[in-house]
Amino acid sequence: MATKDNGKPKPPQKISFKYLKYTIQDKATQVERHGGATYKVSPYKLLINEGNYYLLAYDDKSQDMRTYRVDRMKEVKALDEPREGAEAYAAIDIETYTRRVFSMYGGPQKRVSVRFINPLLDTAIERFGTAPDVYYRSDGDTHFVVTADVEISDQFFSWVCGFRDRAKILNPPEVVEGMQKFLADIAGRYES
Repeated sequence: MATKDNGKPKPPQKISFKYLKYTIQDKATQVERHGGATYKVSPYKLLINEGNYYLLAYDDKSQDMRTYRVDRMKEVKALDEPREGAEAYAAIDIETYTRRVFSMYGGPQKRVSVRFINPLLDTAIERFGTAPDVYYRSDGDTHFVVTADVEISDQFFSWVCGFRDRAKILNPPEVVEGMQKFLADIAGRYES
């Protein structure tokens, strides 16, 4: 923890950094995003997802909470400016936020019920969490159903497809229809 000359801890401060990305022209080297623009944020929490570390921070420019992959940040510097965004951070339910950002993002949010085989309970809990608004119930001796708010997107449909016959979307009907259309589109790409 950084200290002032009088030995008292400094309040949390903003940081700045440059953010990197890959390009199709050179997939081995990352380049600076936005022409090397400097990002200035107020850091709040370090998150981990699938082996990658992310910084949850309040972004000065967008005036909102954002996540940044730590291994894509360079020239990180502490700034002598007090951290902002405490209200925005306090308003976040971390479990819901990480589920939305890292799991099933990119579409309208719907209350969805998915049926899984019992051995996938740990996987479902890792993905949906155990917040009070997420419900789990047994469905016979070999299955369970989870009901949770999910952002409906191709990523969500792909995730469910990965379980093949071990998972099935049950409700609502429009999400079941969305899955059927998603599967039909994929099947159509492989017809002769």
